[in-house]
Amino acid sequence: MHINWNGRILARLPDCWAEAQRALFYGDALFETIRAFEGRLPLLARHWERLHDGLTRLGFELSPEWDAVFFEKNIQAISPPNARIRLMVWRSAGGYYLPVNHQPQFLITAEPLPSGAFEWPDKGLTLGVSAWVRLPIDAYSNLKTLNGARYVAAAREANAKGWDEALLLNTCERVCEAASSNVFWWAGDVLCTVPLSEGCVAGVMRAFVLETAAKAGLPTSERAIEPGALLKAEEIFLTNAIRGIQPVCIFAGAQLGCERTRWLFERLQAQMLAEQP
Repeated sequence: MHINWNGRILARLPDCWAEAQRALFYGDALFETIRAFEGRLPLLARHWERLHDGLTRLGFELSPEWDAVFFEKNIQAISPPNARIRLMVWRSAGGYYLPVNHQPQFLITAEPLPSGAFEWPDKGLTLGVSAWVRLPIDAYSNLKTLNGARYVAAAREANAKGWDEALLLNTCERVCEAASSNVFWWAGDVLCTVPLSEGCVAGVMRAFVLETAAKAGLPTSERAIEPGALLKAEEIFLTNAIRGIQPVCIFAGAQLGCERTRWLFERLQAQMLAEQP
C-alpha cells in the first residue's frame, strides 16, 4: 500500500489519527476512487470537478493551489502505473457537529491493479433488489461521502443472497443505484439511466458513458423507473470508475443479453484511449 498524507509520502499511516478526527467521528469527508492506466489518469479532471463541487457544497475552505494538476502530482508520486487510487478529503479537527476549522486535509492511497485497461468479464453480474436499504433524496445524495453504512449493508445482503450486486431503491421505491455503481439499461435503442434527482451518486463513469454514447450518436434518456419496469429491460449494466462497464446477466432471476452493452464497452475503451495524453 502506498500512502500520501497531505503531500507527505509515508511508508505507513501516521500515528497522529487526531488529525483525522472529523472523518472518523462524523464522516465529515468526501472521497474519490480513481483508476490509473499505464501511469495515466484520463478521468482525473472529472474526479476533481466532482470533488471540488462537493467540498464547496459542504463549506470547506480550499487552498488556491488545489486543482487537478496538484493532485496529479501527489498521486503520481506514490502510484504504480496501474492502480486503484483513493483520494479522501476531510475537514480539520475541532468542534463537534458544528466544526470550528474548515481547512481540508487529504490522504491518498494506491493499490496496484494487474491490468492497464477495463476488462470485459467472462461472466456477467447477478443483480437483485435490496430489501434492506432505501436511499434518501436530498441536496447531498449525489456526493461521495464516508457515510457508507447503507452500502455496506447492501453489499452484505447481496453476499448473503448469492448476488454479485444489490440494486438499491430510494425512499420513493424507485431505482436509485447499485451498492458500488450507477445503473444503465436499454429501452429499445435508447440508453437510459437514473437521473441525479433520484438520489444516486453523481458517478464520473456515469457521466463519461453518457458522453461516449452521445459522441457515438446514441439517443440517451435520464428517467425515473420502478424496479418492476426495469424487469422489462433486455440489457442492464453497471458502471464505476474502476471497472468501467459491467454487464448484468441475471436480474431478479431473469436472464439478460449484453450485445449492445458489449458494443458500448468497446466504444468506451476507445474513448478512454483518446482521452489519455
